[in-house]
Amino acid sequence: MNNSLNLIDDYFTGMLTDDERKAFEQRCLTDSAFSKDVATYISLRDGLNAYLQQQRKEEFAKLHQELSAPAKPAKIVSFKRITLLAAASVLLIVGWFAFLRGPSPQKIADQYIAANLNTLGLNMGSSDSLQAGIAAYNSKAYDRAEQLFVPLTVKTETASEAIKYLGLTHLAIKQYDEALKNFDQLSAMPLYTNPGQFYKALTLMARSQGSDTKQAKEILEHIINKNLYGSQEARNWIKHIKN
Repeated sequence: MNNSLNLIDDYFTGMLTDDERKAFEQRCLTDSAFSKDVATYISLRDGLNAYLQQQRKEEFAKLHQELSAPAKPAKIVSFKRITLLAAASVLLIVGWFAFLRGPSPQKIADQYIAANLNTLGLNMGSSDSLQAGIAAYNSKAYDRAEQLFVPLTVKTETASEAIKYLGLTHLAIKQYDEALKNFDQLSAMPLYTNPGQFYKALTLMARSQGSDTKQAKEILEHIINKNLYGSQEARNWIKHIKN
């Protein structure tokens, strides 16, 4: 169950792409152990809700009995119980709605980065220097990767790829301002398929400061409307951005 929990949670919180959702649903039909894990997850989720509701009913029933009793000392105890019960109810409500809201934009970004950007694919047609930079990135030698990518950003034949990889390097080490500059530069380039706007939105979501999520939502809406690079992910992500 532990190995499947993240995948199941991502499915029910809308984190998966359309293809991933289809694969998940197909696996439920063909993998009996996995389908049992899904059933257990649903049961636990629904059971938690039912348990919380029952606990609150019991607490309010006890409170009603105490308030109905004539003895004055009981009123003092009841006031304490009212305070505790109110605090507990607030915590339960906040926790439950946090569960229903699903992951935050920052969590979505962190999960995407961990799943898709920890390693970069080696491009066989690329220059040796670009390949060396990619290898350094994949080894998490980010300082070395940056040193290799920077001079390649001014060479016509390697500029777009080098700028993209430099931005991803800055994103990996949480130098968000630099990453945003790189992705703005990439976005301005006349490429047939340009991931600049998508990576900019991803960076804003990862940083999640000030108006970052609002800007990210505007970029994602643009990506969806124009069917640009990353439009499928954008459709899934935008549902979790409330700004």
